[in-house]
Amino acid sequence: MTDVLKVFVEEPAVLAASRDAEAGEASLDALLGGVASGYGRVYLAGTRLGGDRPRVGLTALTDASLYVAPLLAWARDRAWTRLDRGGAHAGALAAEAAAALAHPAETSALAVGPTDGRLLSEVAAGDRGDALRALLALGPDAAVLVPHPAHDGFDWAVFGHSPLGLVAAVRARATPPGARRFVAPYRRAHGEHTFYFEQWALDPPPTWAEEL
Repeated sequence: MTDVLKVFVEEPAVLAASRDAEAGEASLDALLGGVASGYGRVYLAGTRLGGDRPRVGLTALTDASLYVAPLLAWARDRAWTRLDRGGAHAGALAAEAAAALAHPAETSALAVGPTDGRLLSEVAAGDRGDALRALLALGPDAAVLVPHPAHDGFDWAVFGHSPLGLVAAVRARATPPGARRFVAPYRRAHGEHTFYFEQWALDPPPTWAEEL
């Protein structure tokens, strides 16, 4: 078995008003009404290779610490808030946030730093425009994490002021045995052939995907 972690990064400098065929979302610049400068998005995806077929989805990975540990390190001492499927929101300890990240079936969204329950509910319901913009405007430490259904689990999208800090947190950890990790531009998440590159272009990987 091989766990493949993919970290797709959308930086403000390269935003484009196109739609993501996999995540089904407009660019961050379009989502935030042309005020995306200073914001960014990281889309965390994964595939477990081996067995009778690939298991597609970040939460399908054998080792959830591949993405949970960097997310917790990135959040550091900021407060976590969890919004459940019933619409209730409450503060979460780091261990509770880790459990929700690994098993988000009952979680609609997570927030890091200052948040607002109503806005978080609107973002979870699909408002990636006004509500997301207002929520991120609460402070430079504000960030929102939204689970996205995958074939065999869930991926996570992270919106915030400094999501590249999350990439640094991923880089800071050594790649464990049985895993491979890649960082790639978010625009490469467009289309099945590039989003699922690990299934047919892993050895060697594509030139636009940096292996950590």
